[in-house]
Amino acid sequence: MHLLYSIASPARPFIRHVFQCLAACIVFSQSAIAYTLTCDVQGSFPEMDKITVEPAQVKVDITSIGDHLYIRIDGPKLYNFFVNTLRTPEFEGTDLTSKTSMWVRRKNLQTMEESEIKINREPVNIKAIKDVQRYGKKLKFFVTGPCQLPPG
Repeated sequence: MHLLYSIASPARPFIRHVFQCLAACIVFSQSAIAYTLTCDVQGSFPEMDKITVEPAQVKVDITSIGDHLYIRIDGPKLYNFFVNTLRTPEFEGTDLTSKTSMWVRRKNLQTMEESEIKINREPVNIKAIKDVQRYGKKLKFFVTGPCQLPPG
């Protein structure tokens, strides 16, 4: 291990970065908890009520690694979201989870675009919002709908 780290000297930042990522993966892989929901959602642009968005079925992956939450919504292009609680120079993530819901907000500090996902526990449903560039302006895209827990 020491040999690998010594190869990753400051003069070789890429190797050092790869080494740090591998070390993090080893540590995090032992403490990760993952959960997947299926949700029937409807998207809308409240600021432009004449625009209709087709409903969709999406997969919601919830992962907890250490003290951080990661929530990804996979579906048709407009419905894709990724929100986490990490804080970096580019992004600020916030965990707003309570007894009644799991709620994560993420803000891009350069563009000031925000996205958030809130999953209510009973009944299980999802509410999500993200800033998107559409029709020549910055709009808020809202997503809501019921979710089904996985069998078992």
